Amino acid sequence: MNRETLFSSMGDIDPRYVAEAVRYAPEEALPPERSKHMRSKRILSLALAAALIVALGFTAYGLYFGFDYRRPAAEETFSIHWDENPEGSVTWSDAKLAVTFPELEESREIEFRTGWLPEEMASLQSDAWRQYFTAETLSDNGMREGTAVYQGTMQPLQIQSYCTVQFNQGGAMLLLYQTPGEIREEHWDEQGVDVLLFHSTQHLDAVPEYNVPARDFAFDNILMLNQEEGWVVKLVGQIGEEQLRKVAEHLEIRPTGNILRSEDFRDRFLFFDAGVG
Repeated sequence: MNRETLFSSMGDIDPRYVAEAVRYAPEEALPPERSKHMRSKRILSLALAAALIVALGFTAYGLYFGFDYRRPAAEETFSIHWDENPEGSVTWSDAKLAVTFPELEESREIEFRTGWLPEEMASLQSDAWRQYFTAETLSDNGMREGTAVYQGTMQPLQIQSYCTVQFNQGGAMLLLYQTPGEIREEHWDEQGVDVLLFHSTQHLDAVPEYNVPARDFAFDNILMLNQEEGWVVKLVGQIGEEQLRKVAEHLEIRPTGNILRSEDFRDRFLFFDAGVG
């Protein structure tokens, strides 16, 4: 259910009134009699908001926040088409995180360009509009020389855009190989997006035939969702949370003009772990 439908079901209550009732701030520097009156209004507003929220079965934050996420059971399976497999599909299990979205009838396809990158990525900066960006060529990845500052990394920075209608009908974006830490929720007014931020880790066993030792990697992850237009942008990398956040905040995003629907996508699941290739 999107928020327009939700507020319509409330009898066309202006969403600002609900938000104000929940986030009502104490008044400052008011005369005692005025302060008492405002406190009474505040209690009444909060009571009404609480009753409304309980009746609907939603948290106040949930009225606005577009993401939902869960830790799937280890035995839960997820399948995608895979023509190279004799069965025509491949099945995953033991996903570490499943991220889902409100179902929409259509999504606006978007593209982005980087407004800011770390100095070490200057060679990758351009005015090009993209739907996928990777800085893996700057990483040694155990198999190439890479750039000195990114030695020992797998993926310094990866950005990709998606349409949320792909995940209708029970689909999800999956964190398959990396284990997430604490997940934080934010809303960035300037870009009009709900945001998930979290740290994740991954262990890779040694690959003796390539003389690659066992390794442990740590990543920062940001998912930016515009639930009105139905798009999500993933940023993940090993440049540190502060720099990854700066990249996200400086992304320029524009619609391509394409409107996509659920039937335009073959699969309902994909994994968004930081990777190469």
